[in-house]
Amino acid sequence: LLPCTDPETARRLTDLCEGFLFCGGGDVTPLLMDEDPSPKSGSSDLKTDLFHLALMKEALASGKPILGICRGMQVLNIAMGGSIYQDASLFPSPSICHMQRSQKRSDPSHKVCFETDSMLFKIFGKSTDTNSFHHQYIKTPAKHLRPSARTSDQVIEALESDLHPFVIGVQWHPECMYDDRADMRQLFFLLIRASCNS
Repeated sequence: LLPCTDPETARRLTDLCEGFLFCGGGDVTPLLMDEDPSPKSGSSDLKTDLFHLALMKEALASGKPILGICRGMQVLNIAMGGSIYQDASLFPSPSICHMQRSQKRSDPSHKVCFETDSMLFKIFGKSTDTNSFHHQYIKTPAKHLRPSARTSDQVIEALESDLHPFVIGVQWHPECMYDDRADMRQLFFLLIRASCNS
């Protein structure tokens, strides 16, 4: 676990690590995306946002493996120049529910379909059922991030870099499904393997 410090410390921290997992959390401060806040924006923390964006940029520059989960995928996209919808209500077409209300976070909520030429396809195949706990969506993928998974409503559920050997973002929470799902465990094993070889 890395402490949330000032952005200037990010470069030194990247030297200590062989790979990075950016976890879920609150919304990114809209001003950091040159946007005014939507009335539907959730809670944010400017200090955390500044540090995460700085650390993400340093991690990308290092060429080391990165896995972004939920907010982590959104931070990845923003750090590389992409944009997000601040709330599901801003998505241009009707969408399914992406904020499930099940008793257990490990319960699957919807189907995700994968691009056949993606790294995630090698783990999950054509599709899999995932959980879902987000009200913000990817709007414009960054230049070197390509969508590798979507739901039936065309919301982007995963991004992969075409510049880096292992940079993946997923919108669901595989850590909550880890105990019951071998495919979710495999995602973390691949991160560890890539980190050991970086």
